[in-house]
Amino acid sequence: MSKRRHVLGSRVKQLPQLIMGFGGLLLFSVLGEWAVLGELRVDWLLSTDFLGYIVTTSPFVLGLLYGGYWLEQSALEPARYARVGWWLLAGLVIYVGINLFIISVFPAEIDLSFFFGWVRFAIAMGSAGGLVIGIIEARAIQRERAAERAIVSAEELRYRSDQLEFFNSILRHDVLNGMTIIRGHAELLTEDLETEEERRSAETILRWSDEVVDVIQRVRAIIQRLTGQSKLPLTSVDLSTIVAEEVERVQQTYPRVTFETRVPDEVHVKGDELLSEVFGNVLTNAVIHNDCDGLTVTVTVEVDDEAGTVRTHVADTGQGVPDDEKDAIFRRGESNRESGGFGLFFVDTMVSVYGGDVWVEDNDPQGAVFVIELPLETETRNLEAPPYLVRQ
Repeated sequence: MSKRRHVLGSRVKQLPQLIMGFGGLLLFSVLGEWAVLGELRVDWLLSTDFLGYIVTTSPFVLGLLYGGYWLEQSALEPARYARVGWWLLAGLVIYVGINLFIISVFPAEIDLSFFFGWVRFAIAMGSAGGLVIGIIEARAIQRERAAERAIVSAEELRYRSDQLEFFNSILRHDVLNGMTIIRGHAELLTEDLETEEERRSAETILRWSDEVVDVIQRVRAIIQRLTGQSKLPLTSVDLSTIVAEEVERVQQTYPRVTFETRVPDEVHVKGDELLSEVFGNVLTNAVIHNDCDGLTVTVTVEVDDEAGTVRTHVADTGQGVPDDEKDAIFRRGESNRESGGFGLFFVDTMVSVYGGDVWVEDNDPQGAVFVIELPLETETRNLEAPPYLVRQ
């Protein structure tokens, strides 16, 4: 059953090509009629039968050809193709049926050439009319679904914003205040303890208290940015340095993974202190959701002067991302894959703040490629990347 459904799905995706092929078949069917009925006589091409075909039928046939081409080039989702196909078929069957009924009760005698021309006209007009109705309905449905998704996304965003603000208040009032008390007592212990071992333990508490406070401050900054509480201006940031530092940090954490980089010097983009968190999340995501043994992560930065953009490709040789999750992976709670969590939701949100875009592609021959596109800053210079991969 699943194999049959897959085959049907493939056929539906080919609907634009099938429509154009059907229109082409009708367009050249007159040649077959000429060969059979006109016995290849040139004067038949000047007959009323052929001229009638040109005047009455060819506009609808050309409409089918253009309709199939438009459908292929349009933004209409392939999921809507089935309804378009059913409308085309319904229009064809209904209009041909009506015309066959008229022919059957027609009082005058109809020759074979006139019969073929009439049926061909009915097929062309019925299928073209059904195609137009199907496209109109499909576009209306798609707009309605898009509006519904926009409403759901807005409600979900408000809900997430409320959650993040709640977590921020907990970090600010409870966790951070608690860590301040812990650190104060650790300082008192450091001054009063007598043995070296006890003092080392107290200093460890102090050091880890500072580490935890630093993490809390970073998380608070992220939450404030996501909820709109922080409106820090964007400045020019050296993307090359950020990528190099994040690759080094992640490699130290996962020494079994091979990292390769191809990054030009001094590539500048608009950003802030959270841009390193964006690339850190993408790099970490490429590692933690794949088997580290034999895994290679390749980071490439490409500058497009004409478009004024910088694209960073983070390609891994892991298991890849299924097609039906490539969009949902950035929306928390909509992906069955573990990586569709807060990290990538944060990446997508921050890249939008920076005026860029992020998406997932398939790696060749296997794996996934996360592409982060950001606006290029005018200070960028030394853009020629080395013609080789630098193995870290």
